[in-house]
Amino acid sequence: MRIFIIDTSNMGPELQGGLVRVVGSTNPTKEEKRECVDTVSRYAMDGWAISADPFTPIGWLAALTAEAACVPFVSAARLAMTVTAALMQR
Repeated sequence: MRIFIIDTSNMGPELQGGLVRVVGSTNPTKEEKRECVDTVSRYAMDGWAISADPFTPIGWLAALTAEAACVPFVSAARLAMTVTAALMQR
């Protein structure tokens, strides 16, 4: 599993705490699933929003964990559109 920290300083107020992008394998092991829940929970407790592709096993798990922690979840496809729009405005 990989974690990407995304600068959200020029995005909406719900993302001002920061955004963490979660990417994992298409066939995650039990350890990778545990790592996903632990990592997402840790960042969520610090107020970070979570982003992942909810159509992958790790992305779905990240989305469920973010929802349980009551932090914003951003679908990876939506994030790509938002980042592209922000870059085009520069």
